Amino acid sequence: MMSSVTKIVTLLLLLGSATTLLADPMPSDCDVARDRAKSKYGAVRHFFDTFNRCVAGANDDVTQCRTELNDQQSALGDFIFAQRVAQDVCGAAGRSGDLVQ
Repeated sequence: MMSSVTKIVTLLLLLGSATTLLADPMPSDCDVARDRAKSKYGAVRHFFDTFNRCVAGANDDVTQCRTELNDQQSALGDFIFAQRVAQDVCGAAGRSGDLVQ
């Protein structure tokens, strides 16, 4: 059998962990969509930098940077789509889909 002190300590531990769980709720669909758009924006920045480095080192022959340009344009398209999804999902929830809050 458990002593009363053990029962009290167990109860306190359970209550302490319950407040931790309640303090960290599951992210909403809006938060997930906004985070996905932020991730896509990070990819745009990466490919923008990669393209700029290629152009800077191309010595007037930017045709060699076609792959980097295509990657940048693809990442930009992915970001625009993700941003529109975030705006739709967040708008349906009555929230802003803007990345900067």
